[in-house]
Amino acid sequence: MKSDAITFLFRKICGAVFLIALLSQCSEDEQMLATEKSISDSITATADASPTAVASCETCTYIVPSNTYRIDGAALGLKPGAVVCLKAGNQYKTILFVNFVGTASNPITIMNCGGRVTVDGAGKSFGIKTENSKYFRITGGSDATYGIFIKNANLGITLDKLSTNFEVDHVEVANVGFAGIMAKTDPSCDNATIRGNFTMRDISLHDNYIHETGGEGFYVGNSFYMNGVKLSCGTRFPHAIEGVKIYNNKVKNSGWEGIQLGSATVGAEVYNNSIENYGTKNVANQRNGLQLGEGTGGLCYNNFVKAGPGNGIVLLGLGDNVIHDNIIVNAGSHGIFCDERYSPGPGFKFVNNTIINPKQDGIRIYADLVPMNVIINNIIVNPGSYGSYKSPRTGDDAYVYKLSKNVKLQMSNNHFTRDINAVKFINASGSNYRLTSASPVLNKGKDVNTYNIATDFYKQSRVKGSAVDIGASEY
Repeated sequence: MKSDAITFLFRKICGAVFLIALLSQCSEDEQMLATEKSISDSITATADASPTAVASCETCTYIVPSNTYRIDGAALGLKPGAVVCLKAGNQYKTILFVNFVGTASNPITIMNCGGRVTVDGAGKSFGIKTENSKYFRITGGSDATYGIFIKNANLGITLDKLSTNFEVDHVEVANVGFAGIMAKTDPSCDNATIRGNFTMRDISLHDNYIHETGGEGFYVGNSFYMNGVKLSCGTRFPHAIEGVKIYNNKVKNSGWEGIQLGSATVGAEVYNNSIENYGTKNVANQRNGLQLGEGTGGLCYNNFVKAGPGNGIVLLGLGDNVIHDNIIVNAGSHGIFCDERYSPGPGFKFVNNTIINPKQDGIRIYADLVPMNVIINNIIVNPGSYGSYKSPRTGDDAYVYKLSKNVKLQMSNNHFTRDINAVKFINASGSNYRLTSASPVLNKGKDVNTYNIATDFYKQSRVKGSAVDIGASEY
């Protein structure tokens, strides 16, 4: 019996050693498949993640009392560097912050203390609003926390009336009638509000969680940059935005666009955002995933856009836009729709995007006024309109549809297919769009050094082989 027990134990140990050896030989693809998190969770933490630290109220310059409506920074004598706190356990309905003026190096901070704070704006036009304020930050913490939670108002946060040079981060907004976060001063008959007299500068909106909104998740900048708006005092043109970054945000179940940015003429970047189930109200022209509107230039990259009745990305920008390394899945219309608006620049560049199962075309481009558009290194899979075009058009127009021969286009090194299995993603049904070693797009891309693209959607270095891979992921 003793000998049998020793033999049994020996076999168990050998078996374990063999299993370890076997697992150590698993391919990189198999290991990624086993460990890959969902895309939305990898971009920003979930709302119920446990906070790593709770800010103490002892650090606050001023604590907003329960049910206080208006906080005037000038009346309180707030200096640059002041910390104004919303205290856990206090009751807040709607809060207006006015005259909060810090400096670039020493902004005024509005934050929660003592735990997570709820602003319940039921029946109110907004949860939090700022006016006549600059160099300030609204923050709900860091890492995996959303220390400020705003719900039930018409607007979650609105940064209004000449607010500029601000940052909003780690805030959750849910169940609002219109926009989750709005940032703009609409032109009025007050000359202080119009283009040339006011410019919104250096704003940063990041690491927020916006969901269940009646309108846009993010509504940043005015939508009518080109023609302005007609008022009793005449046509008034909205202000420009110079230096805006919208990144690491998660938007789910937005009634209208997930993210809409307009009038951002200089230094705009929209990146690392996750937008899912957009346009739930299915309102015509308001049901797209991500919209870069009139007067908007700059960069749009590493965004994940999935499932909605409209286009994945709509681009009506200045024509200096570079759109790269985005993943767009199950768009209800086109994967990307592009047309120029207002003083078009050198042309739109679409580089290394992955577009899967759009209901209509992969990329539809109407931009015929710019000197040259570029479409390179993109994967487009199974456009729904493939079988609908008649001569002189063909099914191939469903991958990239040009308005007419007047659209000037350089197009090369793309991979078009109707069969998603042919691309050999690791696990497309599980939202893992990395490539396997058998993928036909490896080392088939065109050089992207001109566009200063250093990493792919998954933040891995580009050009690991002999050439760039096609699509948003580098093997």
